[in-house]
Amino acid sequence: MADIRILSLRALALLPLPVLHLAGGVLGGALAWFPSRLRTMVDINLGVCFPDQTSAWRVRLRRRSMAHLGRLVFEFGKVLSADRRGVETLVRETCGESLIGEALAQGGAIVATPHLGCWEIVSQYLATRYPLTALYRPQEGALDAWIHARRQHLGARLEPADQGGVRALMAALRRKELAGLLPDQDPRVGGVFVRHFGCMTHTPVLLARLANKAKVPVILCFAERLPWGRGYRIHFIAVPAAVADPDPQVGTQVLSDAVEGLIRRCPEQYFWNYRRFRRRPAGEAPLYPRRSRPATR
Repeated sequence: MADIRILSLRALALLPLPVLHLAGGVLGGALAWFPSRLRTMVDINLGVCFPDQTSAWRVRLRRRSMAHLGRLVFEFGKVLSADRRGVETLVRETCGESLIGEALAQGGAIVATPHLGCWEIVSQYLATRYPLTALYRPQEGALDAWIHARRQHLGARLEPADQGGVRALMAALRRKELAGLLPDQDPRVGGVFVRHFGCMTHTPVLLARLANKAKVPVILCFAERLPWGRGYRIHFIAVPAAVADPDPQVGTQVLSDAVEGLIRRCPEQYFWNYRRFRRRPAGEAPLYPRRSRPATR
């Protein structure tokens, strides 16, 4: 099965990006019309984050976001397979990239890439231009091995998301390099509840602690999909310096506010099918339905 998926990704990588985005957008948009667990997840998240909007507004956003989810799936193999010239072709424009150069001239920097737009092209682009170390969660199987290799083939260094990986990030920052993290996950451990779209949300404190310890700036990055499959525009946005507050609760709230502001700029390209609000504060009811388990005899 893994070999078939790898072959499929390689085959899709041969197609032009406009074709991939057209096909993915049509398929994802079509799925938005039919009841499914995926659509339910999107609807719950949009209801939590945009309670003041009308139901019709959220339905329109659901259709657009699921179309982008289809584009995300179809573009995956092409982005990971691109060589340096291919990455340069895919990235049509950058906004605020001077923040990276300024940060590296004085020391290291933490680059935080939310699940917004095409986050895979962000790390590929950075790896072609700057020394980058990032964390990942190791998985088993041939497909994960292929993905892991493709994420590193342009020079990025991936480290397991454990204490050794955290030490590797600190070492990269001491070398005045980039350390990459995903700021919008629900961590198993090492998280605090902060406001996110007005909802208390379990959020990792690692980034705020790293910023405080290393005394380096934090830069949010996201790759906006351009219309008609023309490529990507990568945005670089400085997070307020208070993200490095000695109190990680304060720093993590600053980070959450910055991520929320970025999502609000382009909500249709966010990964709304993720169970972002799965873990709830004590005493709060779950937001998502329980996953049914197969009956046992």
